[in-house]
Amino acid sequence: MDAKEIILRNFPHNNLYDDLLFLGKLNEEQSWDIEEYWRLEWGIYNLEKNSSENLDWAIFRIFSLIMLSISSHLDQNDYFKIKNLKHSELYEMRERVLLVFEGYFSSSMPEQKIFEKVNPLLALSSI
Repeated sequence: MDAKEIILRNFPHNNLYDDLLFLGKLNEEQSWDIEEYWRLEWGIYNLEKNSSENLDWAIFRIFSLIMLSISSHLDQNDYFKIKNLKHSELYEMRERVLLVFEGYFSSSMPEQKIFEKVNPLLALSSI
């Protein structure tokens, strides 16, 4: 897997964007595909920190779209609902997304052991 490619394939403003990956499924199918989320998270953990301004913008935009989707789901007046997550799982994933993306921008990625579920793609590493 290539970390940069995973990010760009989840970034709607890029010609590599693939709506069959995490962000596409979240927006188009209103589905949280955990396997695709693990790949996205793996990509963030394995990027060279702050490697380029354009890549940082892509990562921030992906974060914004994920948080917008979660906010829309929680808004009783919004029709957007993530179909396959219970509220407890949604809150857990919201916290995880915050910590992972903040970790990227602060160059201090959270250790996987702080999460209830360890990303299986990162389980063998010392992260």
